[in-house]
Amino acid sequence: MSITLILVAALLATVVVLLAVPIDIQVELQRVEEFSGQVAIRWLFGLLRFRFRFPGAGKASKKAEPEAGGKPGPRKRRTRGSNVLAVLKQSSFRRRVVRFLRDLLRAAHARDLSLRLRLGLGDPADTGMLWALLGPVSAMARNLRSAEIFLEPEFIDPVLEFESRGHFRLFPIQFIAITIAFVLSRPTIRAWRTLRRQHA
Repeated sequence: MSITLILVAALLATVVVLLAVPIDIQVELQRVEEFSGQVAIRWLFGLLRFRFRFPGAGKASKKAEPEAGGKPGPRKRRTRGSNVLAVLKQSSFRRRVVRFLRDLLRAAHARDLSLRLRLGLGDPADTGMLWALLGPVSAMARNLRSAEIFLEPEFIDPVLEFESRGHFRLFPIQFIAITIAFVLSRPTIRAWRTLRRQHA
């Protein structure tokens, strides 16, 4: 075996070993009037540590400005949201998304998870469609140990408010495998083709 092949094999083995080392993530995020909170990440048993803080004031207000004006921004987001909802009408893709979220939830090894979410899209039909997806996921989340999940749909006004916190331990290689299986699944490819036709 040549030295090049040995080096490539050693490099691949190193990457696989690193991806098998768990990542600990502590999340505390909320969005009531503005987005704020922090995410702390520990990897390689604490050798690498990152902390991201989200004061929210700057970015949140910048995003809110186009909504107040009510012109091009909302229309673009509305079109994009309608396309996503149109794809979610495909029952096979909806089931695949639920399965994907369920697999991610199981692989995240959540502890002390708390989530209060109030969500509405401004249209009762669209909100109901989204809730058909979130309902099974929230039922699965409630079965987690020490989890407090409270989801409230808003069928009249567009709204996104949440308070969340929790600890997660995930293995990157497991998440990559779950994501690849989702992306390459037949329902996801069919949904992607549908989106492409709508943008053509």
